Amino acid sequence: MSRPLWTIAEVARALGVAGTFPDTSIDLVTQDSRLVKPGSLFVALSGTPSGGFVSAFASARDGWEFADKAEASGAAAMIVPHEIAGIRIPQLIVKDTLIDGLWSLARAARGRFNGPVIGLTGSAGKTSTKEFLAAYPNAYASPSSFNNFWGVPLTLCNARPDASLWVVEMGMNQRGEIARLSELTRPTVALVVNVQPVHLEKLGSLEAIRREKVSIALGLPPDGVLVLPAGIKASEWKGKVIRFGENAEVHEITHAPHGESWQVVAGIGKKELAFSLTPGAPHRVQNALAALAAIRAANLDPATLAIKLDRVGIMTGRGVEQAVGGVTVIDDSFNGNPASVAAALQSLQARHVSDGRRIAVLGDMLELGDDAPSYHTGLARHLAGIDGVFCVGPLMRQLYDVLPAGKALGWHDDPATLRPNDVAGLLKAGDVVVVKGSKKMFWVNKFVPALVAALQAKA
Repeated sequence: MSRPLWTIAEVARALGVAGTFPDTSIDLVTQDSRLVKPGSLFVALSGTPSGGFVSAFASARDGWEFADKAEASGAAAMIVPHEIAGIRIPQLIVKDTLIDGLWSLARAARGRFNGPVIGLTGSAGKTSTKEFLAAYPNAYASPSSFNNFWGVPLTLCNARPDASLWVVEMGMNQRGEIARLSELTRPTVALVVNVQPVHLEKLGSLEAIRREKVSIALGLPPDGVLVLPAGIKASEWKGKVIRFGENAEVHEITHAPHGESWQVVAGIGKKELAFSLTPGAPHRVQNALAALAAIRAANLDPATLAIKLDRVGIMTGRGVEQAVGGVTVIDDSFNGNPASVAAALQSLQARHVSDGRRIAVLGDMLELGDDAPSYHTGLARHLAGIDGVFCVGPLMRQLYDVLPAGKALGWHDDPATLRPNDVAGLLKAGDVVVVKGSKKMFWVNKFVPALVAALQAKA
């Protein structure tokens, strides 16, 4: 019988909670009462983040208001800021359930793992790169997009101590957050996937974004390794650096489409390594190179990862395809910024289309600050090979106004009132359409499922 992830007594000791607690097994740590199952530890977080963190999804209710639901779902114990009347399972009481609870347990989790830990961040593609790294045999990686002030510690708390490798994704909502997350994670390898104009409203310049991303190195030990794209400087870090990209230690030699796949040959040091990516797109080659460079930096075998890469699928909202009514719909609606939108258009250009058109439905790219209009207009240079563009949102009017007449399929001001039937009516059998924009444009309002339903009704 395998050892449990935690016991209640171990959690109490990690948190410094006095008293006698049972050695009851805990196999999942979660802050979401809806995810509680028998054997879970429920962490009752405040609806308003503590510790100086911010969240776009703050709740009007606190986690401990759902204590009874967590208990009914089989929670073995819970971390709470005060005793909850009527709860019969062990309550581990701490002053602040985020910092004194979840973060303290995460530190204890990290302290008991001696294997390699890859922490990664980037402006775009970090979750896709994380999924590549997760394909390494017996690796444990952040689930979904658990990359913020509660997602990172939850990843550490749930990571298997017997894993070959931990992979921890880190994002940001404010300046200084990546450094704090890295110092909690204490990676042995820190990977910056890329530096692109994202969060400009908050950070102000591309240089400020670079500093924020490179601050992931603050969690490295002196003998750690920083993995960077070619051309990104990091004078703040005085230790070892491995680079990937053009003319770097890890680089692409060739790639060629083969059906829906890409056959890639990469140079890693003095060796060549061939592998496949499915589905194929040029930006996924760069993500794969980043993953291989991080594996090399961790003193693991890149070839062992390479043979797994063709089995790594695409996560929901990040390029998942489905065919409906003869139309291929590519859902890339989870988020959008200048780099990722350009990559989505490049991927669409690479698609073989026999009897249809390549269509892009593009929504506003948010948080770009004063330069937002020029970033939207600038997308026009990525439209070679794209047959039609439908623009959504006030900022996308900038692009729509410079589109050639033959490519301008329409503009709609407000995504909340955009009718999927309006877009479905533009599409015909054989078309390939990609939907891409910032999260609030298409992802939050579930536009793509509604578009698919409209196409099904039309078929």
